[in-house]
Amino acid sequence: MTVLFISDFTLEQREGGAQVSNSLILKKGRELGHEIVEHDHTSSPVNFLSSYDLVVSSNLEVISQRSPNVIDFILRHPNHIRLEHDSCSYLTNELRQSLFESSQKNFFLSEFHLSFFKRYYGDYFKNVHIVYDPVDTEIFKPSDAPAKYDVVYCGYLHHLKGLNNFIEFARENPERQIDVFGWSDTNAAELHFEQFDNVTFHGSRSHTEIAEIFKQSKAVYHSPLVNKPFCRMVGEALLCGVEDILGNTEKIGSYLEFKKVGYDNFRDGCKNAAENFWSKATT
Repeated sequence: MTVLFISDFTLEQREGGAQVSNSLILKKGRELGHEIVEHDHTSSPVNFLSSYDLVVSSNLEVISQRSPNVIDFILRHPNHIRLEHDSCSYLTNELRQSLFESSQKNFFLSEFHLSFFKRYYGDYFKNVHIVYDPVDTEIFKPSDAPAKYDVVYCGYLHHLKGLNNFIEFARENPERQIDVFGWSDTNAAELHFEQFDNVTFHGSRSHTEIAEIFKQSKAVYHSPLVNKPFCRMVGEALLCGVEDILGNTEKIGSYLEFKKVGYDNFRDGCKNAAENFWSKATT
């Protein structure tokens, strides 16, 4: 199949959970023999001069603001499918409904993800598939390594991801030793943690290093202000055997899926996610 894959950012441009997932999906798609053209917010409009068997739309916040003609192209394409990573709150109600109703298939990351879309926007989603974020389960798996860390946070530090909740947790639990492996758009987050004797800020780490950190951790803290359709950090920690997830777990799709289906089914869902996506997308 010839495929146009449209998303705001590539993994090289922004190292977020959606970009990691898209990168793994694109890699698998090419391994399966699909000819895939990526279109991001910096791409040339020349991409739209070719014809494609399939158009996949993912995150579109920046593209919808800078190039609304791209949305028009997506809505007109006869074989468009939607790969939703977030809450899609950046679109108007009318445009969001048009996007999902015009798509041939709609992919969500968890049952929780689909449920809050229906609750917020209405029940107009057709041909729905639940496919987890893909995770390399050869790296993210349990280990017999002794615990080195008490509580960890790994990832982007942002107020919507519960940064203030995290700071409050550190303040109210001086007996818990907290290690932060993350980054922010400024150094403000790091400066916040300097006031606490029980917090060590390490900065960002590679995916392989994060796996080793989870394998040596007793607990992970995450208390987002917004719904997390999946949450790669928590999903990867669970796969490494960390079941003590501190914070507001009722807003975290991967945690709710894990509790519902158990370790083995959750692992298989993450391991086979990219292949499952292409199987469902192309049939």
